[in-house]
Amino acid sequence: MTTFGAVLSAKNTIINTFYCSRFKLVGRSNKILRDVYDKLGPWEEILKRLDYTSSSRSRKKVNALDGRIKEAIWKFEDSLESLLTRHLPSQFETLPEIVSIDLLSLENDARSLIQKLKDMEKEYVYEVDNMAEDEPISSVIGFHGTNSKMTGLSDQLQLLKTDLMRESRRGYHFYSLYGTAGVGKTTLAMQIYEDPEIQSKFECRAWVTVGRVPQPAGQISKGILAQLCGTTQGDDYLKERMDGMNCIVVLDDVWEPHVWDFFKDSLPYTKYGCILVLLTRRHRKSMNVGISNEPWLEVRFLNEEESMELLCEKVFGDEVCPPQLHKAANKIAKLCEGLPLMIVTVADILSTSVHNREPVYWNEVAEKRNSVFTDAYNEISKVLFPSYNYLPQRLKMPFLFMGVFPQDYDTPPSKIITMLTAEGLWYDRRCLRELAIYFSLVLRSFKSVNKTSDEFSIGEYKTCWLHSSWRHVCRGEASQNKFYHVLNKLIDALEGLKGQRGLCLENNILFGIKEFRDSVRLNCASYARSLLFYGPYHQYPIPIDVGFRLLREIDALRQRFYTFPIEFLSLFQLKYLALTYNGELPATISKLFNLRVLIIHPHMKIRRLRAASYVPIQIWDMQELEHIEILGKSLVAPSHLSSLKKLKTLVGVNASICTISQLSRRIPNIRKLRIQIELTPYDDHNDLLRCFGCISILGSLEILKFNITNPVIKHGHVYPVTPGSLKLPRNLKKLHLSGMGFPWEYMDVVGSLPYLEALKLRSYAFLGSCWEAKRESFWELKFLLIEESDLVQWNPRLGSFPKLDYLSLKHCYKLKEVSGPTSIYAELGFEIVAIELEDCNPLALTCATQLQPARTNKLTVIGSSSFYEKPITFKYERYGGDHIPKAIREVEDSDKEGDVEGGGIDEDTNEKDREENNGEKCTSDHEDIKEEDYGKEIANRGEDDEGKGADEDSNDEDEEENDHEYSYEEQETEASANIKEHGCVEEDGRLMPMSKSMRASQGFESAATK
Repeated sequence: MTTFGAVLSAKNTIINTFYCSRFKLVGRSNKILRDVYDKLGPWEEILKRLDYTSSSRSRKKVNALDGRIKEAIWKFEDSLESLLTRHLPSQFETLPEIVSIDLLSLENDARSLIQKLKDMEKEYVYEVDNMAEDEPISSVIGFHGTNSKMTGLSDQLQLLKTDLMRESRRGYHFYSLYGTAGVGKTTLAMQIYEDPEIQSKFECRAWVTVGRVPQPAGQISKGILAQLCGTTQGDDYLKERMDGMNCIVVLDDVWEPHVWDFFKDSLPYTKYGCILVLLTRRHRKSMNVGISNEPWLEVRFLNEEESMELLCEKVFGDEVCPPQLHKAANKIAKLCEGLPLMIVTVADILSTSVHNREPVYWNEVAEKRNSVFTDAYNEISKVLFPSYNYLPQRLKMPFLFMGVFPQDYDTPPSKIITMLTAEGLWYDRRCLRELAIYFSLVLRSFKSVNKTSDEFSIGEYKTCWLHSSWRHVCRGEASQNKFYHVLNKLIDALEGLKGQRGLCLENNILFGIKEFRDSVRLNCASYARSLLFYGPYHQYPIPIDVGFRLLREIDALRQRFYTFPIEFLSLFQLKYLALTYNGELPATISKLFNLRVLIIHPHMKIRRLRAASYVPIQIWDMQELEHIEILGKSLVAPSHLSSLKKLKTLVGVNASICTISQLSRRIPNIRKLRIQIELTPYDDHNDLLRCFGCISILGSLEILKFNITNPVIKHGHVYPVTPGSLKLPRNLKKLHLSGMGFPWEYMDVVGSLPYLEALKLRSYAFLGSCWEAKRESFWELKFLLIEESDLVQWNPRLGSFPKLDYLSLKHCYKLKEVSGPTSIYAELGFEIVAIELEDCNPLALTCATQLQPARTNKLTVIGSSSFYEKPITFKYERYGGDHIPKAIREVEDSDKEGDVEGGGIDEDTNEKDREENNGEKCTSDHEDIKEEDYGKEIANRGEDDEGKGADEDSNDEDEEENDHEYSYEEQETEASANIKEHGCVEEDGRLMPMSKSMRASQGFESAATK
């Protein structure tokens, strides 16, 4: 199952050897590698033959053969890279400009691999074409469920029921439920099947559990007919019996995309009736049933309240959870991450234990100090594994790789892609998107610029992660296939470590144990390609020199190094290096000539006054670098004419005004640039414009983050306001500015950028009381943030901001007037526009709530304030038309913990209630949305985390999250009373600030005074 990855890795290793600027292949070396490469070439397509076979076929023989092919390829790759390493000098010797490489000693290994691939190709094709039908048959005809209460998913049940009850067209119609295994698709379908209203609408019903290994189509057809009509004989009778009838057929657990085509012809055509086919599937890829516009619903995960309710119901039945167990039960439910199958499995283990009423036992389970969760993972892995086993070949390695990241590690997709590329395993940028959208295997959060967008139009996500049950499956498969091995305890190094090509430590201190180091040195140090430290942050040094020779990536941001590990300098295959280290980088780091990604984070952001720390000038000799992320160090250009033409990302380095002009000429193909400049009161602030002029020549730049550290805002300073004073790269898509103090007139230049989608202005990036955006400007902008500003009026002119769907205004204490962008008023289909105001003048909130969206649009206004003893949040939602919105008040209990991780919880957890009012829809969140879910929703409005590398923006103020949770009051009258209690009144459904006299009479101080 990992041969596809082995083929990719071997081909990339050969290509890198061919084109390495420091290698000169001599003698027969070129021909040896070319012959192997040509033989590997067709294997990607050969392996893809398996993707076109039926999921009902057994893959045991094919998977065993897959393992043999992988081992043969890996053996040759190990020989090749070991030979290359032996040609290179040791870490203490000087690396010559060009190294002559003679691969003659590899010729026999190459011939052996070519012959094995030739022989196994015939065997593989034969086995794929002759796979036997798997056993046992999984189809069950007839409904065998019980009409029991369903816990959770009530919103999706109502939505599905409404859609099905609305269906009245004649002929066949289809509706699909899909989602990851164990998420509750069958349970939801059962509730629909047994619903009294559904039964009254659909006179005839049939249920078939199809399964991965279905019965013959003829038998399934007869089973459907028998349920619908009571007989399978006589076409004329069947037509007469069903004509004019409404029928519902549930096909549960469908694996094949065209399953309906196999037996629909056996059913009589109803000229005047309706046959509704409800299908449940594991993923969207199986949803093509030969028709267009098939309605579908992705079944979400349970939220925390639903999870707790389901757990207690399965363990205690009709009894209430004992108070002494409530805290532990809540934690256990949360650890299940909303997957009903996981909750039920854990509950079964708990309920059968003799200690199921003992707090000590429950606390052990909640802390994962016993085997309950491991046993549950092992049990449900049997249900989950087929979904992995029948994935397309090209998706298996990326999916397995995601298992290396621990439960609390929400990873930017760019980091996953970068690390897979470093290992030579990356195939297609669409892989993660397919795993998320089409196979429901990867959970994801969205960037702020995409908060209100349709998921299918989103190019990439903010973060990705796996549900813990899937992480368990991936880790087991990866270890079995020698892809990587996760190490938590010393015993993990004594079992299953032999021949592993990746080590992932979730306990960084293990390398401090001699027995562990000896086991690694003996079993896998000479084969390992990746070394990942993902345990809790460890700030004390540990020795890791155990003889690694072929490492391609080291991710050790969670392990502090006091001195730079010199042994790394002999790892010539290294492509990805991420360390936490405060010292100076050695000049000899340039010996890592294959390095693509260099990430250095400081242990603490402390430096001596006027004691600059520099990136060594030799870094300009590392021509393969694509990503540099060195926080807190200054980068200067060399005196010689050297450039990094492959560099795409430069993040976190310090610079001065005089060095930016030199740097910009040396990084011609940069796509993302994040730099910091510290100005002194004596610097000429007009030189900032010269900096932007130098940056403007970077035609490939798409993301610019320019930050003035410790800005000195000169309110009396006057910048020249002439056309072209500020220059920016034309192709920018995201622009973050902080601390410049530019006049708002410069915004005309920003607004003219044709591709700009996200703009973030912080710390008085612009000064002045009024910003009137130019007509028809900011044509593509979707997200706008203004934080810490003296702005009083924001007045976009006609035609500006036509696509803006999220406006965030934070700590703008003088802001009084907020006008609506064009996106609110334009009727271009259904648009959702959100305006967020955090700690702003109450007049601005009043102004925003009075905006009237176009008839087809929806406006959401969220205002929050921390001026009072308890943080307050007001939320308005208004559809176009004359509807008066409702005011909803949130009061956060300051004693409650914040939970903004979002791991495992679907963003669509809370479906909003729909109310009819004067023909317009108004959405009100106060009835169903729970406080923890709203906390996640607010947290997810944090800034996006683009770019490559490991947590590259984790310490960046640009990417901070809102940590607060909020609770909704259910009664509007209480909300109005509490609004008044905090210094505002509600008039005609609108939130209005109290007058000074009214506030004085009520005993309030002004917000500004507070």
